Amino acid sequence: MSEIHLYIVDDEPSVRGALSRLARSAKMTPHAFASVKDFLDAATPDAGACVVCDVRMPGQSGLELPGLLTRAGRSVPVIFVTAHDTEDARQSARQAGAAGFFTKPVDDQALLDAIAWAMGGTESENRTLVP
Repeated sequence: MSEIHLYIVDDEPSVRGALSRLARSAKMTPHAFASVKDFLDAATPDAGACVVCDVRMPGQSGLELPGLLTRAGRSVPVIFVTAHDTEDARQSARQAGAAGFFTKPVDDQALLDAIAWAMGGTESENRTLVP
């Protein structure tokens, strides 16, 4: 089984911590960032990776991330999480190319399933993402 990198982009330290613990419990390697800019400035590999990103953050919105990745020639699935679920946010996430959209607090198993799906696998194929 290859290493799975989970990039967590959220301005809330408690959310970054909780999602990092979840990732480690599922045998993924978490990398936490406080902003879209911090994530984009980091040297992060795309292979074997997925991003879980907050929608609303100071500075750049998380909704900008898929487009910024595409323009940089990068291909990493992005799953959005938000505490402010609105139809506009869901529609914007769809238009941005989101691999998933969840309202906080996120159901751990549903998020792990979405990560496996976004990365092209299932729990029955070489990826056991169960805490």
